[in-house]
Amino acid sequence: MNPPVEVTWPPCLSTMPSGKRYAISGGVWIEVPLDTTRDDLDQYMIWKRPAVEQVETWEVTGSKGDAYKVTFGSTAGKWSCTCPGFGWRQKCKHIESRKTA
Repeated sequence: MNPPVEVTWPPCLSTMPSGKRYAISGGVWIEVPLDTTRDDLDQYMIWKRPAVEQVETWEVTGSKGDAYKVTFGSTAGKWSCTCPGFGWRQKCKHIESRKTA
């Protein structure tokens, strides 16, 4: 038997009209014996919950007095800003000001 497959969706069991039984998680389907129960699923699939994104948000005042929202997602390590400059260049002075604060 193959080692269990890591999946990010909770697995379930389904018996098809053809009589075949499958352990299913998202797009992963593994044929299992007909007598397989939910208690047996860890032999075929291991559910790894995705990490929860921790997001920090700051309101930043731009040079002309406009308010922008700067965010940082700690899991992916990505910064973003609602200013037009970030929309064009994917970087801006508002993010840089938060990084140095």
